[in-house]
Amino acid sequence: MSVLPVNLARVSNLLRTSVASQNIASTQRQLLEVQNELSTGKSINTPSDDPGRSAIIQQLQKTLESRQAYGDNLKHAGDHLGEVDSTLGDINDLIKQAQREAEQRAEQERQVEQKQRQEQEQKRVQEEQQLRERQEAERKRAADVQRQQQAEAERQRVAEIERKQQEEAQKRKAAEDARLQSARENDLQKQLADEEGRSQAENAGLLNQYIAQIQQRVVRNWNRPPSARTGLECQVKVTQTPSGVVLTVQVTTCNGDAAVQQSIEAAVLRSSPLPPPPDPRLFERNLVFVFKPAD
Repeated sequence: MSVLPVNLARVSNLLRTSVASQNIASTQRQLLEVQNELSTGKSINTPSDDPGRSAIIQQLQKTLESRQAYGDNLKHAGDHLGEVDSTLGDINDLIKQAQREAEQRAEQERQVEQKQRQEQEQKRVQEEQQLRERQEAERKRAADVQRQQQAEAERQRVAEIERKQQEEAQKRKAAEDARLQSARENDLQKQLADEEGRSQAENAGLLNQYIAQIQQRVVRNWNRPPSARTGLECQVKVTQTPSGVVLTVQVTTCNGDAAVQQSIEAAVLRSSPLPPPPDPRLFERNLVFVFKPAD
């Protein structure tokens, strides 16, 4: 709220009062001069002596009275103005005090408002921070849920793959077991058939005939060493292929010396491939026969 400067109005009234007082004083001086003239008789004793000047005097008296009344009024006004000035000074002091109090209240209100704004700003920042934290927590929770769902989906996918693989493996194993069982059964049947055929062939003397053919070939290819004695008898173990190719030969028991044994092994190697059996069922990969040459 703006306040008019009281001092300006007070100074203007005092100036007018001072000027009026000076005019009254000048008039009084003039009147005293005229009264002196009248009292001494030096100028006019009665108004009839000089009506013009008397009229002037009367006019001056009236003016003086008017000025006197005006002066009294001005004095009254001056006193009143003094009181008013004092009152205005008090009012001015009160106004200044009110201004100071208003400024203090305004400052307090500004500080309170500033504090409220700061508190509101802090509250807004805290709420925004809490909102960001909640949003971040929600984002993390959603990401965790998504990861868990993806992990669960992946686990189920892997479990399904493993289940299918296990089923396929079980099917393959069952098929392989069935195939092996069938092969074993076939092998067993074949083995039984071979054994039966071999037994029949052996009973028919074909095995002895086969062994005799091998013995005869080895004897034919044997170079008798000087140390060989009569009644020579050695057991020979031979490993051969189905085509009769000799892979290994070893004299296991023999009544001849080392030279004789070496000569027998050499004779077996020279006899490779060995003659085939008259019946394929008589074939033996590991064959044992007795080397017994005629004396």
